[in-house]
Amino acid sequence: MNFDGKNLILIGAILFLLQLINFFSVNQISPEIERAQVLAAISSIIIILIGFMFQRINPISGDKVDLKGENGFIYDTTIPPVLLNELAWGSETILTSTAAATLLISNKGKNILKRGIVSKRDFTPKDICSRCLKENKLISLVNTKFYPGSEEFDDFCENIPSILIVPINKQCFILIGGWSSRCFTKSDEKWIINWSKKLLILFRDNDF
Repeated sequence: MNFDGKNLILIGAILFLLQLINFFSVNQISPEIERAQVLAAISSIIIILIGFMFQRINPISGDKVDLKGENGFIYDTTIPPVLLNELAWGSETILTSTAAATLLISNKGKNILKRGIVSKRDFTPKDICSRCLKENKLISLVNTKFYPGSEEFDDFCENIPSILIVPINKQCFILIGGWSSRCFTKSDEKWIINWSKKLLILFRDNDF
């Protein structure tokens, strides 16, 4: 059983209904029964509230989208071996350990690595990616369907439902697309940000 917010709300509602049925079926109401009913009602309401809070903290991701494209691993052959090994390891880890379907790394306007569901078209960063680099912070598009300007990513992966843009330096960033909307967790974001900090050092040390 998938124990989530909806289940907690349902359990709380059932318990509240049962205590009401029990209350109206009692022939004689004593102070003890009144106290028990009040405690039961409060407990049921608390369970329902916890269910609502659980849904807010862990929103349900959307349905998995059937993305167009083939699985691939394309990289710039001029990438220094030490940096390439790190990029290969990190990209594989993200694609296998998170809900990521595709990953791209852009450096100085050039696509130096594509992995996962790969588009045959070259991706050109525009306004949203430029803002990510300018502000030097992660941008999360939890549902591209409702995000203005998301057509910027059509050449990255057509119809991609969610996107993370993570800056490495002022000219380089990681672009990650998810299988469904709202599919990336805060833990995913934190791990990827920490990886980008490691890449920052490698890019600098290898003058790439």
